[in-house]
Amino acid sequence: MRKGPSLAARQDLQAQNKLWWEKNPMGYDWHRTISSQEGTPAFFAEIDHRFFQSSPFYVGARAFERLIPFDRLRGKRVLEIGCGLGAHAQLLAEAGCNLTCIDLTEKAVALTRKRLSLRGLQGDVRLMNAEEITFPDNEFDFVWSWGVIHHSASTDTIIREAYRVLKPEGEFRLMVYHRRSLTASVSVTRGMMSGKFFKGMAVPDVLSFYSDGHLARFYTRTEMMRLLTRSGFSKVHTLLLGQKSELLPIPGEGLTGRLKSFLLARFPDGLAERLLGLIGSFLFAIALKNTQKAA
Repeated sequence: MRKGPSLAARQDLQAQNKLWWEKNPMGYDWHRTISSQEGTPAFFAEIDHRFFQSSPFYVGARAFERLIPFDRLRGKRVLEIGCGLGAHAQLLAEAGCNLTCIDLTEKAVALTRKRLSLRGLQGDVRLMNAEEITFPDNEFDFVWSWGVIHHSASTDTIIREAYRVLKPEGEFRLMVYHRRSLTASVSVTRGMMSGKFFKGMAVPDVLSFYSDGHLARFYTRTEMMRLLTRSGFSKVHTLLLGQKSELLPIPGEGLTGRLKSFLLARFPDGLAERLLGLIGSFLFAIALKNTQKAA
């Protein structure tokens, strides 16, 4: 078995991750076009509009209702790993759960607290490294993480921590980047054309280079299932998701950006969903805590 990074190396990498995300919070404002002041109701509303309308998988009577079991969470202890700017935290709090959110950055914690306060919602939002969760064993009924743990110094450490803090029969739902996606293939092609492989970069390095964050890891379905089951999870189910913009991998600024927006607006959601279910860049997993091991 390949030996993982040392504790010192992990801590250094997490410090670099923290710095990157403090400077680049996940606001879905790739081209700096949001005019509303940060932290205002209008600011959060614009972020949510861009986020929730970006994929047919997110749309419904309630955003993300196909991916988050809201009706089962009322009164339950729920942990969100990596709250970002609080879009999912708001949805979870509105569902009536007993919500705790953690994030590596001060900015995410402050803005998520502000968002919940503006809505009159309850939630315990804490600054915490998900590789070193301070909650006791068997604390939560449900753990949620969207696009976070693949940016960590040690994804498998976070998965083990999620397993530890879940109650027996608890559920972990997460999204990471998909290795066998159209987006990943385009990035590899760009790496080949720009000569990055000749400069000593491997495929994981190239994929991370063209992604967001200081570091980004990509997983196949088999790899993610192996990570989850190795940590004790059972009944693992995976599916592929994505955003419509992935289906037209051209720049999103200027003339090409306007053309891209025009074409995507006319692209049928049903067809987009079917294609993204095959080549989407998001690998979503649902895993249950193995009660026999937990006993």
